[in-house]
Amino acid sequence: MFRYFKSILILLTTIFLLVGCSQSSSKEKEKSSKELTLLFNFPTNTLDPHLDTNYTIVRAGVGETLVKISEQQKIEPWLAEEWKSKDGKNWTFKIREGVTFHNGKKVDAQAVKASLERAINDSPSVQAALKISKMEADGQLLTIQTEEVFPQFPSELVHPNTAIVDVDEKDIDKKPIGTGPFKISSFEPGVELKVERFEKYWDGKAKLEKATFAFNEDANARQMALQSGDADIIFRPPVENLEKLKEENVKIESVPT
Repeated sequence: MFRYFKSILILLTTIFLLVGCSQSSSKEKEKSSKELTLLFNFPTNTLDPHLDTNYTIVRAGVGETLVKISEQQKIEPWLAEEWKSKDGKNWTFKIREGVTFHNGKKVDAQAVKASLERAINDSPSVQAALKISKMEADGQLLTIQTEEVFPQFPSELVHPNTAIVDVDEKDIDKKPIGTGPFKISSFEPGVELKVERFEKYWDGKAKLEKATFAFNEDANARQMALQSGDADIIFRPPVENLEKLKEENVKIESVPT
């Protein structure tokens, strides 16, 4: 499963990412240099990280998982500073100190445990992937026992459906409270998500102040939005138009699949 989602996560952030480098319009001139509009081809009707198959809040910088994948495709710490296991079945994760949810609540092992329990209860695929039989929380230490010897267990925690949220908050499907550099301003299902910078982010506040994640399944419409200045970044433009876009000084980034 890790191998599959490693590719998916890289694709979500880099494949066919277009940035209009020299395009100009009245809308662009009016727009703050610290605000971007991104146009995706993955519309979503829920922001619940444990159910959303488009992984929207992780992609939008609202939610984070215990571990992540580096550009070199290696597992790295994220909300968990470190982890260890002597037998591949009993694991100890140290939750990073100084992390808070967007509502100011401290992120400790108990909060992480509650979030993972919710993900397991609500998503059969997460339950099957993690194979957790027992969890215990003590301060910043979370101990996890898997159903069997499972040496690749940490790699399963890169899955966006294991993102950590405050489960005590209501409206998780519309406004989940995560730990990322951005928090949710508004959400219109299937249309757009607006986020704003979280000033107390544990890893230093983001340079970007605001961002809009809009959704449109029509590749030609996404291209037109980029060319008109209605979008700064679009994902998956019409492949047949890539050469033409290069001629228009549009920056194109892609990865092989």
